[in-house]
Amino acid sequence: MRAVLVNPTIDRDLELWHLGTAAVASVVNAVGRHQAEVIDFTFRWDGWEDYLRDRLLAFRPQVMGISTVTPRMPSVIRIARAAKRVLPDLKIVLGGHHASLDTRACAELPEVDLVAVGEGEHTFHAVLDAWEDGKDLHDIPGLAWSEGDTVVDTGLAPLPRGPLLDEQPYNDWRLWEQHGRMIFHAGHVPMIGVRGCPYTCSFCSSPVLAKRLEGSGPFVRKRDAARVAEEGAWQWERHRRDGLRYLNFYDQNFLMHRGWLERFVQTWKSLGMAGKVALSVYSRVDHLTEDRLALAREAGVTQLRLGIEAGDPYVRNILLNKELDQDELRRKLELVRRSGIKTLGYFLIGTPGETPAQADASWRLAREAKLDRAAFFFFTPLHDLAVLRESGMKVDYLQREQSATFYQGGELTEEASGLSRVRLKYQFYRANGYFLAKTVVRQARRLGPRWVAGLPAYLRAAQADGMDAKLALSQYVYYHQDAFFT
Repeated sequence: MRAVLVNPTIDRDLELWHLGTAAVASVVNAVGRHQAEVIDFTFRWDGWEDYLRDRLLAFRPQVMGISTVTPRMPSVIRIARAAKRVLPDLKIVLGGHHASLDTRACAELPEVDLVAVGEGEHTFHAVLDAWEDGKDLHDIPGLAWSEGDTVVDTGLAPLPRGPLLDEQPYNDWRLWEQHGRMIFHAGHVPMIGVRGCPYTCSFCSSPVLAKRLEGSGPFVRKRDAARVAEEGAWQWERHRRDGLRYLNFYDQNFLMHRGWLERFVQTWKSLGMAGKVALSVYSRVDHLTEDRLALAREAGVTQLRLGIEAGDPYVRNILLNKELDQDELRRKLELVRRSGIKTLGYFLIGTPGETPAQADASWRLAREAKLDRAAFFFFTPLHDLAVLRESGMKVDYLQREQSATFYQGGELTEEASGLSRVRLKYQFYRANGYFLAKTVVRQARRLGPRWVAGLPAYLRAAQADGMDAKLALSQYVYYHQDAFFT
C-alpha cells in the first residue's frame, strides 16, 4: 500500500521536522512491503491546500496518517477534510499525543477512519498489512475506531523497547521535500536516544500520556547509546553538504542516565565526531553536575536547553510541580555558566494561578542568572493537564476553528491565566526582545561586518519561503550560519 504521513503545520508555526512522523515513515519504507511519503507544510503555509492536493494526486496514497498534538487539532481536522475532498476513499489514521489521550473523541470524528494509540510505527505497519491482505483489525493492539454509536478499542500495544527499538531504521529526514531549506534556516536535524520522561510536571502532557499507557511496558526506554552515536555520525555524513551545523537531541533528560551518557560519549569520540558537529540537548537543571557537564563538553555539546519554567518558586514547584529548589537552581545555573556550555532557558508566561508579580520573577531570574538565551512561551492548554484540572479550565480543541501555538498569546492563554492579553503580550515581547537584542549585540561584536552584510540576503530568502519579518529575524539571529555558536 501507499501511505502518506502528515505533519499538520499549516498555521505558520515553524516546527521543523517531527520525530514521530519520521519514525513511522522510515519503518514503513525500511520493511519494504509498502511505500511511505511525508507531507509537511513548512514554507507552504499560504497555499497549503493546493500543495496537499498536488502531493496526493501525484502519489495516490490509500492511507494518510496525521500526527496530533492538542493545540493543532483544528488543523488536523481541516487537513483530513481537504484530503477526503481530493481522494474520497482515502483512509485517515490519527496518531500521536492527542489521539492517544482523547481517543474516543478522535475516533468519533467523521473524517477519521482509525486511531493509533501509543507509539505507532509498528502498529501503523501492521494496519497497512491488514488492509492490504483484507484482514480484520481486531487482533491488532493499539487501535480504536467508530462503529455506529460505539467505539471499538483493541487495547494497548507494547511500547517499543530493547532490540525492537534498537533495530529500527534511522530516521530518514530526506522524506521531507523541503529538507534542504529547513537545514538552511535552522541548521539541524533531530535525534532522540531515550524516549519518555519519569517526572510529573503539571504543565506537560508526558505524565498524562504515561498514565494513559500504563500496562504497555516501561514509559522511559533507552536506545543503545552506541547506536545513537552511530546514527548521529550517519546523519552528519548524510546532511553535512546541506549545511548541517548541529544535531538537536529531543531526549527530555539527556544528562539523566550517567552510564548511558558515558557510553554515548565514548562511542561518539571513537567515531571521530567530537568537534565535527555541535550538539544541543535538553536537561533538567537538577541533573547538572560537574562530571556530567565534563562529559557533555567532551562530546561537543554546545548548548544546554533547560526547562526552568518560572522564576517564582511557588509557581514552579506548587503550580507546575517542577520540584526544583530555588537555591539549587541558582547554584546549578552558575555551574553550567562556568562550564562554558551555552544555556537556553525555557519559561512559561500565563500559567493558571500566576500573578503579575510572579510572572516578573521569571524575567528577573533569566537576567540575573546570565543565561545566554531565554525563550518565553505562552502557556497553552493541552489535553487533561493536571494544572488545568486544578484550575477548573476545560478546552475542547476539536470544537475550535483555529489552532493555537506556544508563540501566539490569544484568548486561551488569557482565559487560563487570568492575566490580561495586554499584560501577556508585554511579558512576552519584553523578555524575548531583551534576549534577542542581547544576542544581536554579541553576534555583531564577534562576527562584525559579515553578520550585518549577511542579513539582507537572508531576509529576502526567508520572505521567499513565506516567513514574516519577525520570524525571519529571530531565525537569522539564533540559528543561521554561525549564529548558533555565538
